[in-house]
Formats: sequence, C-alpha cells, structure tokens
Amino acid sequence: MKRSVMLPRLLCPCAVLVLFTSCTKQEVTEIRGGGPLPGPFHDLREVPGTVFDVTYAPNTVRIDLETVRRTLRSVSTDGDVFVFDDSDPRLHSLAEGQVMFLENLAVRKILAVAKKDSQIIVGTDHAGLEDLFQKATVKWNVPIHFAALAAANQPPPALRPEWALWLDPERVYAASGTQLSYSGKIEGWNVSFESKPSSNRLDMKFHVDKNLDELIVKLDTHGYLKDFFSTANLEIQNGSVENFGFADTGLNGEMNVDFTALRGEGSTAGMDKPNIKLPSLAKIPMPLAGVPFVMTINANLILKPGFGGKKETAQGGFKITYSGDEGISVANGQATGSGQPSGDGSLGGIESSSLAPHAILIGMAAPKITLSLGTDSVVDMLTSALPSSLADTLSDFLSNSSAGKWVKKKAESSFKTNASASVQSIAIFTMTAAGSLAMIPCQVSKLTLILRADADAYVLGRKSGDKEVDLFKKDFGIRQPAIKACEQ
Repeated sequence: MKRSVMLPRLLCPCAVLVLFTSCTKQEVTEIRGGGPLPGPFHDLREVPGTVFDVTYAPNTVRIDLETVRRTLRSVSTDGDVFVFDDSDPRLHSLAEGQVMFLENLAVRKILAVAKKDSQIIVGTDHAGLEDLFQKATVKWNVPIHFAALAAANQPPPALRPEWALWLDPERVYAASGTQLSYSGKIEGWNVSFESKPSSNRLDMKFHVDKNLDELIVKLDTHGYLKDFFSTANLEIQNGSVENFGFADTGLNGEMNVDFTALRGEGSTAGMDKPNIKLPSLAKIPMPLAGVPFVMTINANLILKPGFGGKKETAQGGFKITYSGDEGISVANGQATGSGQPSGDGSLGGIESSSLAPHAILIGMAAPKITLSLGTDSVVDMLTSALPSSLADTLSDFLSNSSAGKWVKKKAESSFKTNASASVQSIAIFTMTAAGSLAMIPCQVSKLTLILRADADAYVLGRKSGDKEVDLFKKDFGIRQPAIKACEQ
C-alpha cells in the first residue's frame, strides 16, 4: 500500500509544470477505466529528490482520469456537485462518508449521493490531507520556471485528446510569450489584467476602477515575480498531520501602484464593497502520483476612500520590493516562520485637495502564491469544458432527496476553506489629511509592507486550526509638512 519515489534526475526540466497522467497501480480502492491515456503531462515525481511514500485512507475511492472523462457530465459552478452518467456500474458504489479522489483533478469528501434517471449526483465538501492519507511522507523541491510553462510538449489543439482540453495550456501559461488577459466586472468594479511569462519571470499588471454616484476610484498596478523554487514537506501518521512545511525560496519581485480617488457633486455616501479578489494571475498544476496539487498566483485588493465633502481628490503611488525565502513550518500544532525575507518600499507623488478632513485606505496582497488541494484549484477548468447548469439544477434535487448533511453544508459553505498554504506580500497604504481649513493642514502618508506565510486547517488537520506567521514587517511614512505637529 506504499509507494516511495526518489528519482535520480529530472527527465524534462522545462515541462515539469505541465500535467501528466500516472497509470501505475496504487493500492487503494480504485475505479479504473479503459487503459493507459496518451498525453504529454508530467508528474512531480520526475524531479530529483521527490519523495512520495503514502498509505491512503481506507475510505478513499480513486477514480482514474479515463473513467472521469467518459462519465463526468457536469460540475456545479461552486465545485460542490458532480454529475456522472451511470454507464459504469462501479460508480454506483459511491457513498456518503467516502473521499472521492478524481485522479489529477480533485479530492472531495462525499456528503450525499442521489440518482435521477441515468445520472448519479454526488454532493461534496472540501477534503484535506488527513482525509486522503492514512500515512504519508511527501517531499519536493520544484523549480518554478515561468518560461518552462510552454507548449513545447503539447501537440496542436486539433490533435490533442478531448480530456486534455480540460487543462488547456493557455490557462496555465503554457507558452513563453503567451499572456493571459481578463476584462470584466467583479463586485461592481471594472477590472482588467494581463499576466505574461517571459524568460525568467512573470510580468503582471491590472487596473480596477469604480464610479459610485461621482465617487470615483482608480488603481493601476504593474510588477513582476521572478522564477523561484516551491518546497513542501508533509508527514502524516495514523491519519494525523505530524509535520508540515511549505516555502517558496529565492523569491524576487516588485509591485508598483498608482491611485486616484475623487469626489464630485454626487452623494457623499461611502464606497460599497471595497474588497476585490482578482481571478488567478497564474495557475500551475503540480500533480503528484495523481494527487491534484495546484499552485496559483493571485491578487486581492481593498480600496476605501473616506471623503466627507464634495469636490475632493487624492492621488499618488507607492512601490514595494521583496526578496528571499518565505515559508511556514508546523510541528506538534506550533507554527514557526521559515526563511529570512527582506523588503523595501517607497511613496511618491501623494497629493490631496479638500476643505474637510479626508483619508484613503489601499490594501493589496500581491502576489499571493498558494499551494492547494481540491476542486477549487481546477473547477474553472472543468466548468469551462463541461456545462455547469445541469449540476446547478440538480443541486436542489440532491437537497430534497438526501440527508440533512448536504443542506447544512450548503448553509455553512461561506465559512469553508480549501486545503491550502500560501506566502504573500501585503502592502497597506493609508493617507490622512486634515483639510485646507485646518489650522495646520497636515497630511500623513504611511505604507506598511508585510511578508506573511499561512496554512489552513485542511492542510494541517482540523485539530491544529489555521496558522499564520508574519516573516517581515516594515513601515514607511511621509509627513507634509515635516514638522512635529503633524506626527499624529
């Protein structure tokens, strides 16, 4: 029931970040399909020093990718409901309490199963590493080369098998020089971004703006993240995580931000929904013996102007840089930071105009580099290839025909997290000004840079809970005028 892999050399250095389907036998309850799959995808076990020595939990049901390709008909937009056709009799054995392991795609805990006509509807919840493994020793140190996210090993789209389109290389930056772009609305904000891999880094830029009754906020950001190494270390004994380590080493990057906020003649109401979570700037499958680890690079924003009157403006910019190793290590439930990162920041061109006191808050977590397990990492890929409307519709059928666990899960879904660990560069900018009518028209601008690592309970085990460690923190500030009276 074990597999130990320590390969002596990297078989294909530039292709390790593209998915490979492992067809070797695993001693775990399996639903297997019709034979080996052709395909150009690769496995982290090809990286020198990778260790994968595991015993799966007794209730794990592994479904190979060929069977999934043949029978999966729909995935709900939230990634919770899977609809299979009933053409494979082995799928009829799926039951509540099992862990559904879709090879290279998802690991989900089954909460409810229902049958309707020729369809098998499976309602699921997040699963963690303790759900999947009874015992495990897993280690890797993987180079993340953005130029290696290339389509060199991909046949032309017309020649690729249908299932390969589920993990379209355009979605994982499969070609050097190929950029991903997005333009649309998120929570009422106009959002656009581009991210482009080059020879040794990922270039990123994004724009957000919103006009709420003549309260206008705009933000433009550009920066880069250079190549780095992803390192992980996991030990599970008797279904409990004993040790967990995650780090990104050799990080180096910068982000530049320019902002404008102004109030016209409209209402003096504040900006609603200031939080913005951008779509993933990069998504890198990191499969390990079929276990669907995925690395994503994200950006989250908070934009909150505080104007008390009309015809007010604030504008300016700031820059952050970061370098070094960032990670988290958890042993016996105690978290410590790993690595010694450093960072710097600067403020420039901060200006405001208002008669009354006013302020602005900008929070940015970018980049946030996350390693995760589960459907959340690939659901957008699945739903792009499969219709989600069927699963969304059958979710109600599942609620009406299955045990109350499914209904309870849906009610609590907003509190659930995915099995993940991350490092992130956080910039918090505030500008407060007394206004031109004040006795001393002080304006104080402050930038705080935080380099943080965290891991959630689905990675660490529910008894440990979420862990968070600040690895580095530094403040930068400007007072105008630079007198003692403006210190506060």
